[in-house]
Amino acid sequence: METFRQLIAVTPNGFLPTIVIGLVSLFSWYIRDGKPFSGFKLVGKEPGEWFNTAALKRWEDDPLKLIKEGFKATAGRPFQVITESGPLVMIPLDLADEIRNDPRLTFAGFLERQQLTIYPGLDALHLSTKEEIIQETIRKHLTQALGGLTKRLSDEAAAVLDEGLPTGNGEWQHIQFYMTAAQAAARLSALTFLGEELSLHSGNSLRAWPAILRPFVHHFLPELWYIKGITKKARAIILPELERRRAARSISTKPQDSLSWLDDVRGDRNFDIVKGQLFLTFAAIHTTSSALTALLYDLINNPNYFGLLREEIAQVLQEDGGWKKTSLHKMKLMDSCMKESQRLNILGHHMMNRRVEAPMTLSDGTYLPKGVLLGVPVSHMRDSEFLGENPDQFDGHRFLRMRQQPGQENKWQFVTTSPHFLSFGHGKHACPGRFFASNEIKIILCHLIMKYDWSYENEPPRSAHEHRFVPDPQTVILYKKRVPQVQL
Repeated sequence: METFRQLIAVTPNGFLPTIVIGLVSLFSWYIRDGKPFSGFKLVGKEPGEWFNTAALKRWEDDPLKLIKEGFKATAGRPFQVITESGPLVMIPLDLADEIRNDPRLTFAGFLERQQLTIYPGLDALHLSTKEEIIQETIRKHLTQALGGLTKRLSDEAAAVLDEGLPTGNGEWQHIQFYMTAAQAAARLSALTFLGEELSLHSGNSLRAWPAILRPFVHHFLPELWYIKGITKKARAIILPELERRRAARSISTKPQDSLSWLDDVRGDRNFDIVKGQLFLTFAAIHTTSSALTALLYDLINNPNYFGLLREEIAQVLQEDGGWKKTSLHKMKLMDSCMKESQRLNILGHHMMNRRVEAPMTLSDGTYLPKGVLLGVPVSHMRDSEFLGENPDQFDGHRFLRMRQQPGQENKWQFVTTSPHFLSFGHGKHACPGRFFASNEIKIILCHLIMKYDWSYENEPPRSAHEHRFVPDPQTVILYKKRVPQVQL
């Protein structure tokens, strides 16, 4: 009933008949959008429950419990649960490599269902993944340019942190750090994606509505008005700059940023550069700021790592005589701490998400009909058999030790994907921006820990959600200015 109270609140009186249609259509919505897939055991929904509300709450309350129950009940074979996106089939780890590059499975299709990217305001994500121009741009241009961006990004990090972290009188200061992290990620991303000149210049609400009503309701949600407004403003900024660059292309040096790269990669293909640019920006800011916040919280709760990381940073920069293309790659303890924090602070309980676009059968005999949504759970990332002792505790040296084993030197880097570590996904749809995110986090972290001391006042900072990392913008931590050992 809450859904329809919201609808009445945003609907003019003349549209009340539409509400009646929506009520009549509820059963149709359940059949089309919420009905479990046939052929897979359903875990978390009890007999006699007509709707998915209780099953969804069980998933939200303890997803790891349902995942363990599911694999136990099926002897390690695929099963399904009810998630916020509807029914989702969990694929066991031993089949991850089999599905990672199959062209019959698409990430864009999954996003269309999960993020509702067919609706205006939310369609930037859909267009970007469908055309694959974003991935091509990142792989061919951004990743190749990272080495030359380090000093520029470091200078920008210094500027934004000087603005966001006032030093006061040398005493401990209070800060809601997530907002600072988001601002830093936004500034560094804007510098990379839009260039220096322009860098200075919401699906959850819609998902709460039944699918049958979404084509109507999306016109009235304030969150989507806001996103559409951002898109309109972005067009007013980006398109004139793009035209200026095209006009000057033959007589000037091309800027090395994603606006130019997207334009080059697009060629004659139909692609909305403004929406592609917004996709890059939104994705980079949210994921980077969340990972950076989680990492700083972990270091505050394990303060011995501040000294160890400062020693590593100072040694690398002294040996290199400042920032070099390989400086960040040499910071192996920092890389290990980042991967350990990412392991403990998962952003979701399943990765390698796909939608089946054509019927197929897996090697174990599992039949996947068209339209099924898939995911591979990440519960094994706290498995002691795989990780060794104390898998629930932060150990910043964990992945450094693993890399020191013969033949494992490159397997456990922060950016490396595998069926055993799925935070960035795996296969052809693995996050292409992970190399940029890694460099961005390392650069900002260097400034944070070399120039400031960090602590907390009453209780350790933690996630706003018990089972996955959700940064609470209201969480306050303490910082104090310090003199860095080396010039950054």
